[in-house]
Amino acid sequence: MGYLLRACWLALFLAICRAAPAHSPVILLPGLAGSVLEAKLNRTEVPSILCSKQHDWEVEWLSLKAALRPQCLLDELTITYDPVTKSYNNQEGIEIRPYDFGGLGGIYSIDPDLPGFTATYRPIIEKLKDAGYTENQDLFGAPYDFRLAGDGLESSGHFDKMRALIEHAVKVNDGKPAVLVAHSMGCLVSLYFITRQSADWRFTYLKGLVAISAPWEGSITALKGSISGDNFDIPRVPHDLLRPIQSTAPAGPWLFPTPDIWQDKVVVETQGGDQYTAKDIEQMLRDLHLLQQADVYEVTRDLTYPVPLLDLQVYCLYGYGVETDEGYLYAVDHFNNSVPPAPSKTQHGDGDGTVNLASLQACTKLGPQVVVRTYKGAEHTEILTNDDAVADLLDILTEDFRTAPGILQRFWGMLPNFRTQG
Repeated sequence: MGYLLRACWLALFLAICRAAPAHSPVILLPGLAGSVLEAKLNRTEVPSILCSKQHDWEVEWLSLKAALRPQCLLDELTITYDPVTKSYNNQEGIEIRPYDFGGLGGIYSIDPDLPGFTATYRPIIEKLKDAGYTENQDLFGAPYDFRLAGDGLESSGHFDKMRALIEHAVKVNDGKPAVLVAHSMGCLVSLYFITRQSADWRFTYLKGLVAISAPWEGSITALKGSISGDNFDIPRVPHDLLRPIQSTAPAGPWLFPTPDIWQDKVVVETQGGDQYTAKDIEQMLRDLHLLQQADVYEVTRDLTYPVPLLDLQVYCLYGYGVETDEGYLYAVDHFNNSVPPAPSKTQHGDGDGTVNLASLQACTKLGPQVVVRTYKGAEHTEILTNDDAVADLLDILTEDFRTAPGILQRFWGMLPNFRTQG
């Protein structure tokens, strides 16, 4: 009789194992410029006859149509900041929102119509699907307005939507807490969000965070975008093409290098002898007449700094051994309201090509529960297609974060009693 009961319980145990999802739901957050944004226009004035005054929601960042009219695109993505109310606003008559929030369309590729050429999370998504994940069941996307820093995302209501998405994901997965998987700036977005939730909510709804290529202490490369513009080394693209956005968007100052690890190191210098450390960034912005970004910097520089402790399991994955910018020399006597040329000399150090190694390594400040995995030669974005990194990510999600349902744990605890009978 004891053997029969034991066999019945074991059969029930195995049946539930097959029926219950084996992994926690996953929420994917992309990096800077990795979210698809869509716009709705109702304008009375435009900077060019090529620009639309009115249209319903359509992809703004980054469709081929938008890329072919850069003057319109840059104007439509411009943000203004009111230092009195500490509020951020789009241009008159423009609404911007993430595309397909909750689904994967807003993070799969930058241009949904050209997924083969603008892939972001596409390789990882395909691997996760092969591993048994299903879109809108246990695999979700959380694109965001990457022009904004954490405070702007919060005031826009984005984190309310993110919180609701996570709660929904947990509910439809039998109460299994979710894992956030974030890349680059998405790691700071995740960190800001996590630290503003109650301990009870975190315990109930979050299993952990996988942070890929995270700029915990900022990146010196971010300074170049505001000073002279960053064309990301794309041939034939003027270095200052994107500067109107880079020098006004609140996300830029949020990603500036922090004084904590750079201390008194000169990170920007002019030919005339002016020197700026990470402690002098606000003054540098004012010398460049970037007054809006200087005001924004006062607000954003402390949003996730100093790096806080987390009470969640954290995995940090990043590359190293790639030449990464550590300082710039500009061939001007002094900064003024003119856009300086591209740096005449760049000092390099270790990192992933975008984020400096010291900033990547700062993940250990999140607490003793942090697990670090590194990949020599893996670049900042290309790590998303790095075979070793992707394999480790799948192992983390399907094994390290694997949780047996509570009912299975109760059954398992009862099985030894049967082993002692009959």
